[in-house]
Formats: sequence, C-alpha cells, structure tokens
Amino acid sequence: MKCFIAVTICLYLAACISLCCIFAAGPQDKINNTEANDIIFTVRKYWPDAERAVSMMQGYGTDYLVTDAEGRTVAVSSPGLNTDYVYDYIHKDYSVDILEDGKVLGRIIFINNGEDDFKRKVGVWALAFLAIFLLKDILAVFYLRKHIFDPVKRMNDFAGQIARGNLDIPVDCSASFGAFSESFDIMREELLYARKGEQEADKRRREVIASISHDIKNPVASIQAIAEYQSLTTGSDELRREFETITQKTNQINGMIHNLHTSMLDDLERLEVRPKELGSSAIGEALRQADFRKRIKDFEIPECLVMADQVRFMQVADNIISNSYKYADTQIEVCSWFEDECLCISIKDFGKGVKKEEEIFLTQKYFRGQNAKEKEGSGMGMYIAEYLVKGMGGRLLCRSEENAWFEVRIWLALAA
Repeated sequence: MKCFIAVTICLYLAACISLCCIFAAGPQDKINNTEANDIIFTVRKYWPDAERAVSMMQGYGTDYLVTDAEGRTVAVSSPGLNTDYVYDYIHKDYSVDILEDGKVLGRIIFINNGEDDFKRKVGVWALAFLAIFLLKDILAVFYLRKHIFDPVKRMNDFAGQIARGNLDIPVDCSASFGAFSESFDIMREELLYARKGEQEADKRRREVIASISHDIKNPVASIQAIAEYQSLTTGSDELRREFETITQKTNQINGMIHNLHTSMLDDLERLEVRPKELGSSAIGEALRQADFRKRIKDFEIPECLVMADQVRFMQVADNIISNSYKYADTQIEVCSWFEDECLCISIKDFGKGVKKEEEIFLTQKYFRGQNAKEKEGSGMGMYIAEYLVKGMGGRLLCRSEENAWFEVRIWLALAA
C-alpha cells in the first residue's frame, strides 16, 4: 500500500513538473530570419513571377505564401498549406509587402507554427496524462482487489467456517492484514486444540466408566450366584430371606451397571482398539475368566501369536459368555483351529438358538431375536463384540440351528 501511494505521488509530481516546463517554454518562433530575408529578396527580384521565385527556394524550413494586392494566393512554399484562410494568416502571422514606387504589388506571408506546436504539445501531454492515470487507476483496482477485497472475502469465509464449527481450515495470513489475520489463525488453533482436548477427555471418561462397569459385572454376578445357591441350600428361613434380599439387590445393581455400560458404549466409535502381538494362552484365559459359572467344558487353544487387544478381547468374551448364560444357560463348548492364516475360535452353546433369517442381524445395534423378547437386554452385546473384533483386524460370525445350538466364531489374524 505504501509503495502504491508513493508511485501515485511521483506520477502527480512528474505531471506537474512537465506541464510547468511546457508553459515556461511557451510558443516557439518557427521563422528563420536568414531564410525570410532570402525569400523576400528573391520574390521581389522575380516579381510578378512568384512561382519561379518560390521554385528556386525549395528545401527551406520556413513556410510562406505569396499573394497579389487583392489577397489572392499566387504561390506557396509547400503544397500542404491551406490557402483558404489568408486573412487569418495576415492577422496572426508575419507579412511583408512587395512595393514598387510606393505601390503595394503583393504580400509575402510567413506562417508561424509555433503556437500550433505549443497547443499540440499541451494536447499530447493531456492525453499522456490521462492514459497514465487511467493505467494507474486500473492497476489500483487490481491492487485493491488482490490485497484488500479478496483478503476481506477470505476472512469473511473463514469467519463463516468458524461459526459452523469447522476449525481445520487455516486463515490466509496475507501481508495486507498481517498480525490481524495471524491473531485469528492463532484463535482458530487454540479452539481446535481445546476441542480435541475435550474430545480426548470425554473419550477417556467413557472408556474408564465402561471399563469399571465391565469389571464390576463379574464380581457382582459371582455374589448373585452364591446368594442364589445359598438361598436354595440353607435350612434357615431367616438366612433364606437374607440371601433372597442379596439376590434382589444384585439384580438391581446388574441393571444399573448394564444401563451405564450401554450408555457409555452407545457411541462406540470413540473406543480405541489397539491390537498387538498376543499369545493364544491369553485368549483362553479371557474365556475362562468370563465363565464365572463354570459352564465351559475343558478346551485347549493351540500355541501361537495373534493380533489382538487383550482388554478388548476380555470384553468380547464377557459379552458372548453373558449372552449364553442369559439366553441358553447350557454347557458351552469351545474349539479352535487354524484357518487362512488366522486362529479360529468357536464358542457354542446348546440352547434354543435363533431363526436362520435372523443370523445376519444379530450383530446390528439394538437388534434382538424373537426368542430373546422375554429376556431383559439392549441388543448391544453382539454389536459391541463384532466392533471390537473388527478393530483387531479380525472377523466375527454368528451361526445357529433353531432349538438346537448357537455358535459364535471369531477369526484373529496370526502375527507375522
């Protein structure tokens, strides 16, 4: 901007100085005195044959014309001279009479073009002045558009993006606005960092609550199982009532834990799954820990390394085994084998199962089979299990034979 103002001032000064120089010089006299004297002498010598006299003086720089006593043009120095305005020439330019015995025979009129040249110079200067300043104005428009209007428009678009919550687009820190635009970009970055920090804190909070609720479920379920067993075997009515009260409270606690766990995992995409090399013995241990009712028959998993997240797989095992307790309540059979560079694990119970057409929907959020309507549940267990297994790079599939068995197969990729 400073450069543009300086150039404008320089142009104005140059225009004023050049105009002053033109007016200071003024109109220049175009008549050569030596040539004029020679012309007067020659014309008088050959008068009245003025054309002959003029023809003898070709190449002179001074323009003139010769008239008779009545003012009619009889000869001109240059064919381009306009002979229609002799009266104007007489009154404006220099003229010399051709005399003989005091009688005027004719007149030589010298054309002085100095004033016309002066006017022409002023006209050319004016045109040049207008052209230069028109060019300057055009450049000014382009300059203002590039350095003022476009940055303002970009700032307006940037403000709109910020208002819509899009903090990923940086502002154009152009030189026109300098620290002003940079301060806006710093504000955007601070808002972005604050949002990311809030999201990370919220994710950690959800994961902690989900993890705690998951860890609480197993001991509460164990307390419930012991209380149910003792209420059936004790011979004291008072103790039986106490154990039944414990069972009711554990049911209540289980319901609250389930609701808390479901609400925290409802937005499951926030849970991170970090698969790493894990020994297959950890997979077997996770299944055994989830089976607090000891319904799983003895099983062995071949020694190998798989890609899995140990904590998340414990959640998968807990969901599958809990579903088996709730909907089948039978013995559970676990088998494993190698298939297509994966460790395949089969978890199978022998309850009512589900209808064939319902199998593909079992891993969808909130879906529950027709046979499960009488049981409490949210329809999130198998959805969570599949999501976590996929996060480990594996695959989960549900298979069933109605009124015969229900099977969950899990494929975990072998470590390279």
